[in-house]
Amino acid sequence: MDQLTAQVLHIDSILYTGNKKTQNYIIRRELDFKAGDTIASTTLTGMFLQNRSRILNTGLFKEVALNIKSWDTESNHISIEIKVQEAWYIYPIPIFELADRNFNVWWDEFNGSLSRVNYGIRFTHNNLTGQQDALKLTAQFGYSTKLEMNYSWPFFGKDRAWRFTTEALYSKNKESYYNTLEDKLVFYKSEEDYPLQRFRLATSLQHRTTLQLFQSLRLEYVYNQTSDQISKVLNPNFFLPNQNKQQFIAVRYEFKYDDRDLKYYPSKGRAAEIVILKEGLGNNSDVNSLSASFQIDQYIPWNTRHNAGFLIKAKGSIIRDQIPYYNSRALGYGENYLKGYEYYVVDGMDFIFLKFRERFIFYDRTFSLLPEKKLGIRALPLKLSVAAHASSGYVNNVFYAETNPLSNRWLYSSGMSLEGLFSNTSLIQLDWSINHRKESGFYLHFKKEF
Repeated sequence: MDQLTAQVLHIDSILYTGNKKTQNYIIRRELDFKAGDTIASTTLTGMFLQNRSRILNTGLFKEVALNIKSWDTESNHISIEIKVQEAWYIYPIPIFELADRNFNVWWDEFNGSLSRVNYGIRFTHNNLTGQQDALKLTAQFGYSTKLEMNYSWPFFGKDRAWRFTTEALYSKNKESYYNTLEDKLVFYKSEEDYPLQRFRLATSLQHRTTLQLFQSLRLEYVYNQTSDQISKVLNPNFFLPNQNKQQFIAVRYEFKYDDRDLKYYPSKGRAAEIVILKEGLGNNSDVNSLSASFQIDQYIPWNTRHNAGFLIKAKGSIIRDQIPYYNSRALGYGENYLKGYEYYVVDGMDFIFLKFRERFIFYDRTFSLLPEKKLGIRALPLKLSVAAHASSGYVNNVFYAETNPLSNRWLYSSGMSLEGLFSNTSLIQLDWSINHRKESGFYLHFKKEF
C-alpha cells in the first residue's frame, strides 16, 4: 500500500455499460474526470464514491458502480468502467392522492374524507430520448380537476449545458380556501360554480455552469379566477381589491449550488440557493411584488452511519405594498414547513426558519429481486434510520395577522423521526414532534429532506 501512495495513474479510456437507453454523455457530464486525466492512486476510492453519488442524483439509475476495468502496472495506465442499472423510465401511474396539505390535516380535520381525494392518471417518461428529457402528462379529477403538461427538452450547446423546459397547467376546484383564521385555512364550497380556476403557461432556460452550479430563468403567465362569493363577500382582499380575476406575468431567477451526496437523503456536502421573483410586469398586472430568498444546507458525516444536517431559509419582500391574500403564503405550504406545526399555516410577506437533525442509520441493505430480463430491476436499496430534529421560525405578517396568533412571533419545535429511503429516491418519514404550545403528535411525510 505504501508503494501505491506514490503512483500517478493515467486514465486511458472510460467504458459505459448497462445504459441501454441513456446516452453516454448524460453520464459523462456528471463526472469530474475524463479520458486523458492523471490522478493519484490514493484519491481513486474517494473519486469513485463522489462520482457515483452524482450519477445516482440524476434519478435515472437504481444502481451505479465505478471500477478499474484494466490496469497496466508497468506504465500505470488504467481503463475505468462505469456500470449502471437503469431505472424504470415510463410510469403510467394511477393518481390517488390527498388534496390537503399533508396526511394529518386530511385524516384529523377532514375525517379522512374520500371526497377530498384526487384520482386520475399521470404519465411520466423520465428519459424520453435517452437524453434525460422528461415528459409529464397529468389528467386528474375528483376534488381538483387538473390537466398538466411538462417537458424538459434535451440538453444543447457545445458542452450540453443548456436546456429549455415548457409547462402548461389548467385546474379548477369546487372548493377553495378563502381566508386564514387562527392560522388555519377556511374553505368555501359551491356546487354551482368553481370557486377557484387556475391557468399557467411557463417556459424556463436552464444552464449547468459546473458540476455543482445551476442557474435558471423562468418566464410565466398566470391567470386565476375566483367566484364573486369569495372576492366580494367572504374576503375582498383575496385578489385585491374586490376582484374575481387575477392575471400577471412573472419572472424568476434561480442560482443553485448543490454538492450533496444524495438529494433526498444527504449525509455530507452542502447546498445553497438564491431566488429572485418578480410577479407583475407592466401596468396591467393585478399583482406587483418583488421578493428575494436564500437557503443554505450543510451536512456533516460523523461516520458511515451517523450524520448531522442543518438548514436555514429566509425570504424577504422588497416591494412593501400590500399583496393579495392569495399570494401571501409563507410557512405550512409545500417544503416550507416546521415539524410540529403540520395543522397550521402562517401567512406573511417575510419569513425565516432553521432546521437541525441528527440521523443514525441502523439498517442499510440492497435486496435482490427478479432477474434482469424480467422487468429490468434486480435490486432494491433500502435504508432505515432514526433521527432527532429541532426547528425554529418566524413569519412577518404585515397585513393579515389580526386573527392569526402564530404570526410575528418565534415558533419552535423538536422531536424524533423514523425514516425509510427506498431505491435512493423515495423517502418516507414518521415524525413525533412537540411545538411551543406543547401540542404533540405523530406526523407522516413523503420526500422531505429534513
